[in-house]
Amino acid sequence: MRGILILNTGSPKTKNREDVKFFIGAMLSDPLVLSTVPNWFRDTLAKRIIAPLRASNSASHYELIWDNEHNESPLIYNSLQLAEKIESSTGLPTEVAMRYGSPSILDAFTRLKQKCATLHEVIVVPMFPQYAQSSYQTAVDEVGRCFMSKPQSFRIKFIEPYFNKPEYISALADSIRPFTEKGYDKLVFSFHSLPIAHVEIGWKKGKDFDYVFQVKETVRLVTKELGIDPKKNRIVYSSAIGRKWLKPDLEETMKQLAESGTKKVIALTAGFPADNLESLYDIDIVAREAFESNGGKEFYFVPGLNAEDFWVEGLVKIISSKI
Repeated sequence: MRGILILNTGSPKTKNREDVKFFIGAMLSDPLVLSTVPNWFRDTLAKRIIAPLRASNSASHYELIWDNEHNESPLIYNSLQLAEKIESSTGLPTEVAMRYGSPSILDAFTRLKQKCATLHEVIVVPMFPQYAQSSYQTAVDEVGRCFMSKPQSFRIKFIEPYFNKPEYISALADSIRPFTEKGYDKLVFSFHSLPIAHVEIGWKKGKDFDYVFQVKETVRLVTKELGIDPKKNRIVYSSAIGRKWLKPDLEETMKQLAESGTKKVIALTAGFPADNLESLYDIDIVAREAFESNGGKEFYFVPGLNAEDFWVEGLVKIISSKI
């Protein structure tokens, strides 16, 4: 029997400063994330310098978006809900794992085997529509490392980045359409920023690894699906932590749009299907404030696909292509 593993980046265990510090340290000590830092210095820089400096500020952000009702980060809760619906739809055992933190990949493997004694294959679904070494690649590599760390009775298959898959494009369009039908001035697609060095590595490898190409293709296809004017679109990037990162910046763009007379904006992240800090804080709080405080009148945030039924249906079709 087959199983399914929903794979994402991860989230702090709690919104407390120490847990946030641990999570930041784990993520930034990854050589595929801080790739330009020498190996001998990366761990020290990530865990002893950057994480302690950023922990309090980041914890205050998590405080604002935390799902207190379920005592989980929105990313974890939405991922668990998605897995539950996929399992119900496919009849296949489905679990969630995170690249950093919990639920861990090895624990997810164990739970899948507990659910199914005859498990012979696990289809791994990285929840990253566009390829990046610091998201898709590191998550896939970690699954491979965990898989090889002990004998397993099953094999693994990976779902490739689905930036241009009709099922993903249709789901994104379905989430946006209720907002565009009411009229708007600008539709802002936000994506996670990357170091230019990472982008250039991917570009040299070809379109399967070219983050900017895949970002633009996602936006082009969603625009076509919606039948809207591409001139009203903006592509922006959030969470840059250096000068040599992809731009234009989300917050700065929102300020400029408002100052130039734009009154009605729709904004979403098209790089993460599940709501997380970048959508709920960077867009719905920071970008909203930048727009409204500089003269903008109407700001509409499009929630992530999360576990919406139309996304579950689409993702099941993407997964089925590997079966």
